[in-house]
Amino acid sequence: MHNLSGKVILVTGASSGIGLATAELMASKGAKVIINYHSNVKGAMEAVQRIQEKGGEAIAIQADVRNKEEVDSMVEQTISSFGTIHVLINNAGGGVRQSTFMDMSKELWEETFKLNVNSILFCSQAVLRHMIPKKGGKIINVSSAAARIGGAGESIHYASAKGAINTMTIGMSRELIDYGIIVNGVAPGMVETPFHDKFAPDDNRLERMASSVPIKRAATPMEIAEVIAFLSSDASNYILGEIINVSGGR
Repeated sequence: MHNLSGKVILVTGASSGIGLATAELMASKGAKVIINYHSNVKGAMEAVQRIQEKGGEAIAIQADVRNKEEVDSMVEQTISSFGTIHVLINNAGGGVRQSTFMDMSKELWEETFKLNVNSILFCSQAVLRHMIPKKGGKIINVSSAAARIGGAGESIHYASAKGAINTMTIGMSRELIDYGIIVNGVAPGMVETPFHDKFAPDDNRLERMASSVPIKRAATPMEIAEVIAFLSSDASNYILGEIINVSGGR
């Protein structure tokens, strides 16, 4: 439905979960995809192989998106390989680990914001240096329904970082539209990804959380990826500064 033929799309945190589903979906729609990963080289390389076996075009680039120098290098490698970047998907992020508000350490708070918020600053700035002179491009920031819910009891730090992403998305959209650059966000709710295993190891967490969702189940990564693909396509050219909730009604 949403043709992305010829588009060069950089997806951060794309070796698993929502990022992986997004990269593979983009490639299936004709995009040239850059799969960014930090440490999961196996997941990234297997994704590249699957895309290429299906006739798509993809490369994997390692970079810690918390590190400005590594991000700048990743973007330069992308430009060297493909000549441009049409769409940036700021997907990399996570909760690091759970904590109550009173037990929150300075280190955990700062690390959560480095991973979720600083990464968007660094990646967006690096890509915008190429988008702005060309007067066009799209940036999609992946937030979370946690920004609306608050994360009380286990993840106020994560929810706060995602709230900052929502604010950044609105502000970026208004500042960058003068350059023809469209910025929007996607806020997933509960999704079946490895996030839950690393952030909150609890065998029953998804099942427990599903009871609070009107649709009574978690989303698949591909269901989130489909919304990201829509925002990456020309079909969304009159949508600006929106945070689209994909949260099953929660």
